[in-house]
Amino acid sequence: MKKIIVTAAVFGSLLFAQSAQELIKENGCLACHAVASKKAAPAFAGIGKRNKRFEGDNAKATIMNSIKNGSSGKYPMFSDSAMPAFPNFSQEELSTLADYILVQSSKAQCKSKGHGMGQGMGMGRGMR
Repeated sequence: MKKIIVTAAVFGSLLFAQSAQELIKENGCLACHAVASKKAAPAFAGIGKRNKRFEGDNAKATIMNSIKNGSSGKYPMFSDSAMPAFPNFSQEELSTLADYILVQSSKAQCKSKGHGMGQGMGMGRGMR
């Protein structure tokens, strides 16, 4: 029985990752974002980490809202760019993308002890 559950969990994770990656590819997200490194916009790993840190239980909803309605000004290092709105995504697609982004937070690299993503640039809250 355990084998079946583990197999289902692994298979389900693969489907989840593929569908999120397909959405990301199909909608040109990688033109601005990368998974774990900065481009013209923050890395998915940094977005996940930042939202977990500052939004806590609301992290997923915050990410979903930013994808659906667009956003700007959250990341001072990227103040010259804005996230466009993607109102065409269904709630299921938004949820899939937000879950994927949150999972990527484990790939976030912290180069400056105690400051999280952004090397102490802060997000306006929780700065030391």
